[in-house]
Amino acid sequence: MIYPIKTTELQENLDFYGEVILMQERATQYLKGFPWCKTIIASSLYFNLGEKLCVFLYEIDNSASKDDNFLWVVVGDLPPMYLDTYGPKNTVHVLADYVDLAKKWISNIEAGLPVTDCYPFNIAPVAEMAALLKQRVVLIENAILANMDEIVLPAGLNDK
Repeated sequence: MIYPIKTTELQENLDFYGEVILMQERATQYLKGFPWCKTIIASSLYFNLGEKLCVFLYEIDNSASKDDNFLWVVVGDLPPMYLDTYGPKNTVHVLADYVDLAKKWISNIEAGLPVTDCYPFNIAPVAEMAALLKQRVVLIENAILANMDEIVLPAGLNDK
């Protein structure tokens, strides 16, 4: 498969097709849960490990910022996260940012510190959740990042 793939064009021959459809729905519902996400305009699949880990790029109607309509969304067997396209410009950087933000959250939990200055993961800030997230972060760092394709944003978005 050649990525990115518009989610309206996903076909059954895609690896983990059924799981990707579920992950897209999860990512869509995650974004729709924010009051500033008025509507979803389009989405594309950029990275695919089925229900374990997917990276999508969404175009939304953002009521909070007319210039911030494109968001990366990471979903899978871990807490979802969105990142704007002003930072990470490709799939490797998206997952590297996820890892960095998760590590800070995990570190704060392990040290008994508040997570108010961390990325607001939608999970309980307790040691058990930190340990589970740490397992996934280690997997992303040690097995996925070094072996994944670096798929960049479309040309017009890459200039931000």
